Amino acid sequence: MDKTRIMIVEDEGISSAYIQDTLEHLGYIVTSVASSAKEAIEQAEKERPELILMDIQIKGAMDGIDTANEIRIRFNIPVVYLTAHSDEGTLERAKITEPFGYVMKPVDSKDLKTCIEIALYKNKMENRLKELAHYDFLTGLPNRTLFFDRLDQALKQAKRTNRDVALLEIDLDGFKCINDRMGHDAGDAVLIEIAKRLKCQIRGSDTVSRFGGDEFMIILTNLSEAGDAETLALKIIVAIGKPFHFNTPHCAVGASIGISFYPQDGYDAETLLKKADAAMYRAKEDGKNTYQLFHDVHKRANRDTKAVLSLSLIFVSQRKDGWVHSDWLEFLISLKEKGFFVSKTIEPYIGAIIETLRKFFLLPPPPTGKMEEILSLICDEIADFIVSNNGIWTIQEWEEFLSNIKLKGIALNKKETLLFYDLIDATKSLHILCC
Repeated sequence: MDKTRIMIVEDEGISSAYIQDTLEHLGYIVTSVASSAKEAIEQAEKERPELILMDIQIKGAMDGIDTANEIRIRFNIPVVYLTAHSDEGTLERAKITEPFGYVMKPVDSKDLKTCIEIALYKNKMENRLKELAHYDFLTGLPNRTLFFDRLDQALKQAKRTNRDVALLEIDLDGFKCINDRMGHDAGDAVLIEIAKRLKCQIRGSDTVSRFGGDEFMIILTNLSEAGDAETLALKIIVAIGKPFHFNTPHCAVGASIGISFYPQDGYDAETLLKKADAAMYRAKEDGKNTYQLFHDVHKRANRDTKAVLSLSLIFVSQRKDGWVHSDWLEFLISLKEKGFFVSKTIEPYIGAIIETLRKFFLLPPPPTGKMEEILSLICDEIADFIVSNNGIWTIQEWEEFLSNIKLKGIALNKKETLLFYDLIDATKSLHILCC
């Protein structure tokens, strides 16, 4: 068994020599002896001992308590205090640094060994509890709790250094079939192997986390350019797509990846996560086993919102007398052929837009102008308002919008106003779903 490595911080030469001799006689390794706070911190960083015996009264501007606190925060090394001082004030200050033991001078070798072994066991158990609290039990990857902590630190660092951070949300394609057909043991083996493959693709400064089920998250820090995240996404798709070889039939899965960036897509963890999630679902809608940037998804959503309104108006104005189901299906097919994002979730809102526009044409014709011209202007104003506000607006923005509508010369009666509100609601829902 490897011997425990211990550092001594003691500014009295005779005491430090005695303690060192006692430790070595007990079978421990003394890595070094420091006599000041500065020396102790430097040696702790360099040697990373498993335990530090710290005298409270040492030379320099910082005493042993302040030094122990600095070492605990920076290096997470357990500290046992060695001191002749046991007054209440000293004990209260020492408690704040969360020491792992407290031994009075002159040191008795038996008491010292007992205190050291208890401190080492306590530190081992605390580390184990932290591991259980912060790491996924199956893959060993950071879990959601540690992921959010790492992301928070990454965003703070990015703000200080003015560098970008990328968030990649990875959802496996076809994983459910493995669980259903080959059993959960095979599914667990796949997840463990995927965790290994993901760790091989990232740098030491980045984080890969199992977010739950078959979903993984990656935090990329200090990006030189946005293309680095796209390059990684492609590598991940290739790595995950390789067959898995177990004591079962060979199997393979794919990966749909959504990517968001700080500060381009947001400044906080919640916003970046939502946008990476939206981009990931768009990747699935685009055929799976691919990646999408939220920025691109958002641009497409803005384009699709405006285009669907315009094309819906053309569709309705050409069929004022009504249409059959085949016309509706042809319209949806034409949207998809033009590259618009149309899913089963979005189709009802496109239908709501068309139905609302149809009701406008059922109303008595306006006293001035043609209904097509008025609706064209209304659709343009609605699309611009929703896109510019990302589907969310304040009361003040809403009132300014209504005032602008009046300034454009659009006068609506009571029935037209109700349809106008219905059209806004349907278009807003369409835009949010597209995003």
